[in-house]
Amino acid sequence: MQVDTRKILYKVAKVFDLKRGSTEERLKLQKTVYLLQAYGLRLGYGFSWYRYGPYSQDLVYDAYTVLASESERYEEESSSWQFSGNTIERFDSFKEICGNVLSDPKKLELAASVDFVRKTWHNGATRSEMPSLFKTHKQRYFNGDPIQDSEIKVAFDLIGRLKPS
Repeated sequence: MQVDTRKILYKVAKVFDLKRGSTEERLKLQKTVYLLQAYGLRLGYGFSWYRYGPYSQDLVYDAYTVLASESERYEEESSSWQFSGNTIERFDSFKEICGNVLSDPKKLELAASVDFVRKTWHNGATRSEMPSLFKTHKQRYFNGDPIQDSEIKVAFDLIGRLKPS
C-alpha cells in the first residue's frame, strides 16, 4: 500500500499532538518536523531559513490541508494503517531524547535553529564556538527574548544526541 506524505504528516501530528492554530502551535509543528528529519525520519520536507529558524512552505500547505481544511478526510483515509513497530520505537526514542523540549516552543525553536545553522553555515563548529557563530544569524526568540549562550550550548548538546540511526 502506498501512503502519501500528507497521510504520514496527519499521523505524525497525532503522535506528537501537533496543531496549526496559533503562532506557537505552528512553530511547534515546524520545529518538531524539522528535528524528526534531523533525527533521520524522512518525512519529505525541505527547509530554508526564516525569521523563527528552519521553515518549510510545503509543510505549511500540507499542515493546513491535513489539520484544518480536510482533517476529516485524512482521519478516515489514514485509519486503515499504523506506523511500524520500528517507527514507533524511533518516535519513543526521539521523545525521550528531546524530553520537555517538545512542549516548549522556545526550546524547540532554538534546537532546530542551532541544528540548521550548524549544518548549513557552520558545519563542524564546536560546542564552544557555536554561541558566537549562531548569534550572527539569530539573537532573539520568536517572542523577543534574547537567546543566551548557555541556552545555545544546551541546544547544541541536544542536537548531538539526535544523530540519525
